[in-house]
Amino acid sequence: MDATGLSQTHVLKEGGKMDGLLLEKIPNGYKKKKEFATRYKAILALARDKKKLDRLPTKTSHRGSVPAKITVSFPKAGQNAKFISIDDIDSFAAARKEAPNRMKPIAEKRLKRGFAKIIGESGKFKDWGGEKSDLYSTRVRIGGKRVRAAIAFKGKATTGKLVPGKMGKNGDQINRLFNEPAEVYLVVYVGQIDSSIISQMEAFAIGNALKGGNVFYGIVDGNDVSRLVSAYPQRF
Repeated sequence: MDATGLSQTHVLKEGGKMDGLLLEKIPNGYKKKKEFATRYKAILALARDKKKLDRLPTKTSHRGSVPAKITVSFPKAGQNAKFISIDDIDSFAAARKEAPNRMKPIAEKRLKRGFAKIIGESGKFKDWGGEKSDLYSTRVRIGGKRVRAAIAFKGKATTGKLVPGKMGKNGDQINRLFNEPAEVYLVVYVGQIDSSIISQMEAFAIGNALKGGNVFYGIVDGNDVSRLVSAYPQRF
């Protein structure tokens, strides 16, 4: 980010394209693969000298007399990272028939307690500075199967449209959320959620999908929260 001036989301997306090729995934980002570490200077030197680069035989640019057919494939991680809403989650099925309605914003503690009751999670989840998610559970159901879910909540203490800068003291709450070992990642807020939250979640979801398997991510905004409260009034 410092070298290019690109955003964190853009850097993570570009890193995801090279994961497994030049880079490898680590918590919070990517790093150079060890097997290439000693060759980066030589690679950069060739990149600066077009004549030397043109004379260099490679798998994708054969310099010999025998024609070579090369097939290069890249991981289609984007296909495994899927955006979902509460209507796609079996655990919230009763809310599918509910319409959004106006309601007073509710506290984050009450919001988290309500979600835990809906999905049947009886564990205790205390807030602390180093937590990755506000609620982690293996009892959420999608497609008839139990999946691991990591959820971040923002209640009435947060005001205005929700943007990444309001997610954690350092604006890194989504980053920490995707470090949880889960298949489903949700951000829940009692108001409007900006599209930048979705973009950031998408970047991290693609990064996680590169490791294999499906990754589901989504938001639950004020309208969806009102539908859940209407469908499960006893839980809130």
